[in-house]
Amino acid sequence: MLSRNKFIVFLFVMLTCHEQCYSKIPEYIQVCKRDQDTVNECVRDSIEKLRPKLVEGIPELNVPSLDPFYIHEIAPPVGSNSRAFQAVGKDIKVSGAGNFSLKHVEVDLENLTFRARVRFPRLHFEGKYKVDIQFLLLPIRGEGTLVADAIKCNVDAFMKIKIVERDGVEYIEFTSIDTDITIRDYKIKLQGLFNGDKALEDATNMALNENKAELLKAAKPFAEKGVSTIILDAANKVTKDIPYDELFPKP
Repeated sequence: MLSRNKFIVFLFVMLTCHEQCYSKIPEYIQVCKRDQDTVNECVRDSIEKLRPKLVEGIPELNVPSLDPFYIHEIAPPVGSNSRAFQAVGKDIKVSGAGNFSLKHVEVDLENLTFRARVRFPRLHFEGKYKVDIQFLLLPIRGEGTLVADAIKCNVDAFMKIKIVERDGVEYIEFTSIDTDITIRDYKIKLQGLFNGDKALEDATNMALNENKAELLKAAKPFAEKGVSTIILDAANKVTKDIPYDELFPKP
């Protein structure tokens, strides 16, 4: 039987081991030195190596799958008085995000910022919608299912980072994100417009696809808000429990 002192030593060792095991960097996360000359290329390579895990999801970090991923709701901000785009999309399944390519990565270690441009060749959307708006001179009303494809989507993201301390250990935290989404082309079909009037539904879908610039301009802020929430949440979940000095060790 262990003596009291030996038991205390044993307990301390076990607790220390548990803490080290818990904070150990997963093998799928590549460490990058805190060196401004090499960090951009290293982070780009790290994201590429993380791609398979992002696509399938990382349950141990509570990071959902990237392909497909789900947007619970896209809606105007609470209190918005704008009639330009008073529509709601819900339970939207987005496929194709796993085929992304990194066009630009820039990490500023001094100012703690991160910039990236990501391109998605094609994204496929399926979900539910409810709409009652005036689009151009056309009133659009109804609710039902939507199916859409977006072609050559670019997402420019700018994230701010701060160093936070927990129990004497420094970690990084992504505090804010701004995104700019551009889409070269799209196709959309809304089913269930005008209480099932097929002639009006077909005419409306034709108008939505023939006036793409106007629809994209109206939808852009709400799409960017939804994407920003997903990116910020995933980034913080991946880095939450990895100390700053281990994730970005000094050269």
